[in-house]
Amino acid sequence: MKRVAVNLAKFRALPWPEQRTLLAAMAWLPLFGLALRILGLRRLQAWLQRGSPGVDIERSFDEIVRIATLVNTAGLRLPLPPTCLTRSLLLGWLLRRRGVASQLRIGVRLAEGAVEAHAWVECAGVPINDRPDVGERFAPFAEILPAGAFHSP
Repeated sequence: MKRVAVNLAKFRALPWPEQRTLLAAMAWLPLFGLALRILGLRRLQAWLQRGSPGVDIERSFDEIVRIATLVNTAGLRLPLPPTCLTRSLLLGWLLRRRGVASQLRIGVRLAEGAVEAHAWVECAGVPINDRPDVGERFAPFAEILPAGAFHSP
């Protein structure tokens, strides 16, 4: 119960725009996860890119990172934590609506004999929802590869 009170106090201490962003992220993350499962990555990305981007309002890098932090925080507060891809898709969409250009990055690495994949968002080549060295830990794809690229000869 004390943890709930602490979290509520932290939430109430946020400025209203940040409260709104956090609540929106908590509502959208499960829907984005469901849409990703139903539509697949390509179709969901195409849907998210439809329409014109938001008005390009000059935002500081700190403001952009703050939005990313709020999306990550929202994911931590959900009963079923979203994947890094779901969080990154939502973040990219939120930034686009705010007129901020960003790029979804997906990378892979081999760890203990298993292939691991990870997704993050970059603005001007800088990761904003992950550690700064994420591109060194995971080899990013230049673009999303078609499923046929993974077949054996």
